[in-house]
Amino acid sequence: MRKQSVNLWAVLVCVVTGQIIPALWYGTFSEQWMALNGFTMEQIKSATSPVPYLASIISTSFMAYSMAWVFTKVPVKSPVMGFLVGLLFGLVFVLFETIVKDMFSMRPLMLSLINGGVSVIVYALTGAILGGWRKYE
Repeated sequence: MRKQSVNLWAVLVCVVTGQIIPALWYGTFSEQWMALNGFTMEQIKSATSPVPYLASIISTSFMAYSMAWVFTKVPVKSPVMGFLVGLLFGLVFVLFETIVKDMFSMRPLMLSLINGGVSVIVYALTGAILGGWRKYE
């Protein structure tokens, strides 16, 4: 039986995807997101630090690599199964946690859905990519 290993090319594609999807998502919900956070356009324009972008790349890299590693241990052998596992991970480990933490911070549910929803999409697409693009030793 062939042994599955982490496909670093697939992980890299997932990291790039994990930067593009949020850019499109927050572009779509930018006005609502700014209003729910109480931000003005001037505040957004003055935020020029690259640190959040670097943190996003690092975080997405760890997430995608970890999911790829889990997929070598659990028999995820198709894009559909990968999508479903990624969707489950995104819902359980990100969205639900975001909603609970935001409830304690008295933030609006819609803000939680915007911030956590994009992660669910990224996790699901990452799962689909990793589930379909496997590597064997």
